[in-house]
Amino acid sequence: MIRRAASVGLAIAFIASGASYAQSLKDAQVAIDAEQYAKAKSILKNLVQNKPKDAENYFYLGDVYLVTDYPDSAKTFFQQGLEADPKDNLNKVGLGAVALVQGNTAEAEKLFTEATEKAKKKDYLENLYVGRAYMNPNLEKPDYKKALPYLEKAKEANQKDALIPSSLGDAYFGMGDASNAYTNYRDAYDLDNTFTRARVQMTVISKQARAFPEAVQDLNTIIQEHPDYAPAYRELAETYNAYAQFATKSEDYNSRIQEALKAYKQYMDLTDYSLDSRMRYADFMIKARDYKNLEEQANEMAKLDKVNPRILRYLGYASYENGNYPSSQKALTDFLSKVEQNRIIPQDYYFLGLSEIRIASDTTKATDTTLLAQGIANLTKGVQMDTTWKLAEDVSAEAKKTFDAKRFDLAGALFKAAAQAPKSKTYNYDLFYWGFSQYFNYAMHMNDDPKPSMGILDDAVNAFTKVNEVAKDMPEAYLYKAKALSLKEDPQNPQGLAVPAYKEYLGVIQAKDAETQKKSGRYIAEAYNVIAADLVNKEQYQEARENLEKALEAEPGNAYATQTLEQLKPAANNGTSAQQK
Repeated sequence: MIRRAASVGLAIAFIASGASYAQSLKDAQVAIDAEQYAKAKSILKNLVQNKPKDAENYFYLGDVYLVTDYPDSAKTFFQQGLEADPKDNLNKVGLGAVALVQGNTAEAEKLFTEATEKAKKKDYLENLYVGRAYMNPNLEKPDYKKALPYLEKAKEANQKDALIPSSLGDAYFGMGDASNAYTNYRDAYDLDNTFTRARVQMTVISKQARAFPEAVQDLNTIIQEHPDYAPAYRELAETYNAYAQFATKSEDYNSRIQEALKAYKQYMDLTDYSLDSRMRYADFMIKARDYKNLEEQANEMAKLDKVNPRILRYLGYASYENGNYPSSQKALTDFLSKVEQNRIIPQDYYFLGLSEIRIASDTTKATDTTLLAQGIANLTKGVQMDTTWKLAEDVSAEAKKTFDAKRFDLAGALFKAAAQAPKSKTYNYDLFYWGFSQYFNYAMHMNDDPKPSMGILDDAVNAFTKVNEVAKDMPEAYLYKAKALSLKEDPQNPQGLAVPAYKEYLGVIQAKDAETQKKSGRYIAEAYNVIAADLVNKEQYQEARENLEKALEAEPGNAYATQTLEQLKPAANNGTSAQQK
């Protein structure tokens, strides 16, 4: 659910070739490869302190901060690297990468151009890291196509560094080209058979193809051969979690989730329990829906850092799932007030909206309509932000439970929120049940004093009209649109508001097969009766009789049609106005 997840792909990009690097830098690179970021930072900070004129140490330190999603800190170290050596191009690439993450694409491209144009022909790291910058998982939308030309230039300059084909593999994988991705990962491993990451990434391709048993088997083989290689455990956890989502039995789902959590715990034991690592662990627990442990981890993180807003995010999510809605609302409200706007993700509004809705609609108290409206607004904002459309489907599921509980007012609002995602799998369903809920919301209280607002019916009509636009052959939408319009009629001065919708309903239902029409006889009769009543009001008695007779054909013995035809006999015999029932 959370965009910022651990990325072996970017982390490994710190490993550079050549024996010219100091041992201490190699130690940092080993730590980075193992995703021991706290250890890597410590080593690199010592390097910077001991060798303040060595610009590349600043670059690697800044890049660790960028990978762990601290762009401001990364920028500081890149700037210090340029101060140490104004001609250093790698730190200029680093500043461009920060600009890219912060949404300043023009500044990023300017810096990338300066860095790569000034690089010597034999240099390749500048192009390599520009390519990696475009694939940073902390970007709103990584641009894998833009990364390719830079990576290809790096390959032209250096044919021996396994990191280059590995990075090309990441680019192709990001573009959905599994074949080219696999080829490049294989090439990387052929260049360096100690490059375990390349083997791990090949299993990711299997996972993506839903070959979960094969991916699990391959990862376990890697773990047997390299029991201390932490990223393999993390990927095993991710694979089991993905495998669980396709389980058809609850016991299979639960066992796979447990294996996922077990593997991630092993990953944590092999890396560190720093705040950064705990955050990655928390991100995974959200995916695995382990909210009990997530709340515990969030509280542990709060002891390490009382001001980091992301901890409030974890507390907010976990508190909601654990039923502590006021705590969830407070944590997420505080989070949104402290975090930068570009750090907000759809799930933040989703959980805040749900917590506000739960508090506002607590059945032991009177509904807090202001808070309810605020919750629906936040929920809607989350759905509209989510480009995966998954949140809309989650809201739809919540709405269905609410509808089944006959909380039609709340169900209507939830279905309306879900229906703000036209590409979701449940879109047509959500539109219909938005209107259906509002129809019942009004109908169940139409005799109350005071009467419910006509705006409820207007909302229902609006929903059914949208259904008509996207599902033109769905008779139920026309029918309930007509029913809603009927409830809007003034009994003392009827205007025939529902007649056009009933006619549309007849046109759609009569295009269906005979069996469907037979099952819908009651509603077909209802449509003809409403049309007939409008014709009687207009003193068009012959046409009224024709429609009433069609009503009786659709539903023999229909009481309204039978009685009204009887009342119309004087009009037929004498040409006088008929009294209406």
